[in-house]
Amino acid sequence: MKPDETEPAPTEAEPKYKDPFVEAIAKNPRPLSMVLIGLLGMPLVLWLGAPSRTPAEDSEPERPAFESTPLPIERVSPAPLEPNPSSTESEQAPTPTPESDASSQTIIGPAPDTPSAIVLARPTITLIIDDIGYNEIFGARAIALPGDVTFAVLPHTPHGKELAELAYQNGKEIMLHAPMSNQANMALGPGALTNELTKEQFTQTLSASIDAIPHLQGVNNHMGSALTELETPMNWVMETLKEKNLYFVDSYTTAKSVAGRIAMEHAIPTITRNIFLDNVQTHDDIDREFKKLLVRAKGKGVAVGIGHPYQATLDYLEVALPLLEQEGIDLVFASKMIELQKAAAITSAL
Repeated sequence: MKPDETEPAPTEAEPKYKDPFVEAIAKNPRPLSMVLIGLLGMPLVLWLGAPSRTPAEDSEPERPAFESTPLPIERVSPAPLEPNPSSTESEQAPTPTPESDASSQTIIGPAPDTPSAIVLARPTITLIIDDIGYNEIFGARAIALPGDVTFAVLPHTPHGKELAELAYQNGKEIMLHAPMSNQANMALGPGALTNELTKEQFTQTLSASIDAIPHLQGVNNHMGSALTELETPMNWVMETLKEKNLYFVDSYTTAKSVAGRIAMEHAIPTITRNIFLDNVQTHDDIDREFKKLLVRAKGKGVAVGIGHPYQATLDYLEVALPLLEQEGIDLVFASKMIELQKAAAITSAL
């Protein structure tokens, strides 16, 4: 009988993994899987555990409205055709109302004997830069603006005195920017004048603010939409300015301001603001308001504008002011503007 023919015995396959460490992982991958899960899961846990953020928090912080000072600024909206006594401060426009020529404006409630037009050799403007004192860099940059720019310095501020000195050394004119209570109850900072003060407290506060700023020639109001509507405190202001031989510029933050009228009753030299340049701090808005100032000067003979040491305002004025000469427009200090308007009022009365 033939022996059984059997298949040759299969040889044992060589191990697929020869590295002991790799072979161990291949036989038992669970430890490696746990490590990988941990590495991948940790960022997920951190992400889920992080505090939620709103889109506003993730976006770039908005630039402060006024870089030169932490104090809030009393905003003045464009004027409606008819002032609305019931409007709030943000709604009520203390700026001039439009005339038949949309680019020319007139003051709401000017002094009654202010002439409607002043005849000068050339149209003339006054430019006041308010809110000097908190930001040294922007304040110094404002003072470097060309021409006879007037600077209104907030009292008891970190850089107010030194910036007033710098302005004086550069041949500029300096005023006190006196904080006065406003209808929106915004913070006023040091030197605040309010209707809650007694006459003695009021006059002492104002006198201390005047004494804090060197080389003053006048005063204008910081905010003041509430206080400048009140006759009694405005009489106290003018009595103090009379003693100090200072002029007054009504910033005209309310259409119901009595400050200019009471200044004249006390024989205080006075003028009233016509245009705010930078309620909106963009190049186009500042350009529009500055051009309104020039158009008013060409139509009325004179115009008074107020701006602030915002970056956008300084960027604009550094270019625009050197061009006034070719526009045929003169830039004069507030004190000179008072002289011009006073002379015109006398002439018109003859």
